Amino acid sequence: MNNFTTKFNLILNAEGLTPTKFSRIAGITQVAASDYKINRSTPSASNLFKIIQAFPCYTCYIFDLDPKNLPNQIIFKD
Repeated sequence: MNNFTTKFNLILNAEGLTPTKFSRIAGITQVAASDYKINRSTPSASNLFKIIQAFPCYTCYIFDLDPKNLPNQIIFKD
């Protein structure tokens, strides 16, 4: 499993979301969210931007940034 898929699945679990619900919130297609969940693809820059806008508290986690740089970040231990 790739790094994004692992992170995506942890976010789904933490938020209690299915790929369908996630896709509605983030404004991406249901197919894309399902593909990310099962490691069929990774997000385009456009979809990644939509995900970060919908779930800003995971920005540092998704990009492997220091959480001290942005407020209110959620970080998981992989």
